[in-house]
Amino acid sequence: MITFPGPASALVVLPVAPDRDGIARVLSLERFARESLAGVRATIPAFNRLLVEGAPGRWDPEEIMSTLETGARAALRAPPKTQAVAATAMVTLPVCYDPDLAPDLEQVAVRAEMSPDDVARLHSAPTYLVLATGFAPGFAYLGDVDARIATRRRLSPRARVPRGAVGIADRRTGVYPAEGPGGWCLVGRVPAALFEDAAERIARFTPGGTVEFRPVGRKDYEAECR
Repeated sequence: MITFPGPASALVVLPVAPDRDGIARVLSLERFARESLAGVRATIPAFNRLLVEGAPGRWDPEEIMSTLETGARAALRAPPKTQAVAATAMVTLPVCYDPDLAPDLEQVAVRAEMSPDDVARLHSAPTYLVLATGFAPGFAYLGDVDARIATRRRLSPRARVPRGAVGIADRRTGVYPAEGPGGWCLVGRVPAALFEDAAERIARFTPGGTVEFRPVGRKDYEAECR
């Protein structure tokens, strides 16, 4: 589906799940759009959709529609395993799963009928893909969490979530880049110093990039916080 939310913008929503395959196909479409369309000022990929923003004086809706339809069909035809992701370096984040820093870890463990240590092990095991960025500058939606520890959002969001808190919501996980409200279940903490520089934390995560969590003990965590 292609819509025009603004006088010089187009939104493409691919009929695929908003998961690893979805963002890979969207990135394929993004490359096609940048190579095939003149006057593109910005592209914003997220989950299974792509927003294309162009220069108003060079924006022809019929041409844009035709070109994006061609690109979308090509992205949908390609086998998922051939879809390339963003060419960015792996981001490794040290995370501490100490109960004092993970107020919802026990609750997640009870729901999953396993120990908190098992939850931490399963959470830190995958290499996650950045499916989208948003919510707050530098916040990356990472997927997919192991289905055994997938957890719904809290019924009552917290008014204050500390910077560096690691949360789970459904099969997504992410790190809060700044202090503020939030409703994800908190299962760990990354040293806040890694998210102090706003420009750096925004540049760190790109849709299609990869992220891994490296478990650290409380002592090592506190040393990295200094």
